[in-house]
Amino acid sequence: MTAFHLSKWYLDSVTDSGDASIAYVGDLAWGPVHLPYSSLLRSAGDNVTQQNSLRRPSMPEVNGSSISWNSAPFDFAAVWQADASEVRETVFKNDEGSVEWRCLMPRAHVRTGNDSGLGYVEHLTMTVAPWKIPIQHLRWGRFCSASDWAVWIDWQGQFSKRILYLNGRLVPDSTIEDQQITFDDGSRLTMDQSLTLRKGPLGTTALSSIPGVGKTFPARLLQVNECKWRSRARFECAGRSPVEGWAIHEIVSWPK
Repeated sequence: MTAFHLSKWYLDSVTDSGDASIAYVGDLAWGPVHLPYSSLLRSAGDNVTQQNSLRRPSMPEVNGSSISWNSAPFDFAAVWQADASEVRETVFKNDEGSVEWRCLMPRAHVRTGNDSGLGYVEHLTMTVAPWKIPIQHLRWGRFCSASDWAVWIDWQGQFSKRILYLNGRLVPDSTIEDQQITFDDGSRLTMDQSLTLRKGPLGTTALSSIPGVGKTFPARLLQVNECKWRSRARFECAGRSPVEGWAIHEIVSWPK
């Protein structure tokens, strides 16, 4: 058995006007493969750009209730200030390893240069290879507004698990779809999918910058199809006026 270990940071921000910044910072060890990496996905209006680096990245720095990340290769620097308490879950576990999810900042105030907005930070630790997890579809997302936040992980397949937090409360019963989430109390979050941030097989999108990627990773991983959106979102709850904010969300599908 070849040991697998992935440590991955995800940090994002969306301005009031909808411009998004999404940073991935990680380190992968799998047998003889050791791959530090960072990636920055940005949108300005309808224009989306992505930068990738296989240099050893600077890691996010946690200082009390704030997290900062600076990347010289991307000419990018940002600070996240927590505005909600962290949540964490063991998403998956078997004899080979586990997937540990730590959402450090379900909602944060973010400053990137002259821009500001609301954002989100999580850290994922995987000791089981993603192509060995018995799932078919993954829906993941986060919503932030000035008054409310939500984050969700929905794994479906031979192994199924749904995690949904709303304003710090773990929601036991819900319906999660690409454009809508219905909560146990009847409240609803709708998302317009107004901007596609990334779409296609991982081998040609997120992993395309890795030299020899086709010889390094199994085909089941390279053929995983991802579609990630930035959406204008609307949260409706009985007895309150509707609230608008921004969501970043995705659906990931594994080949059969």
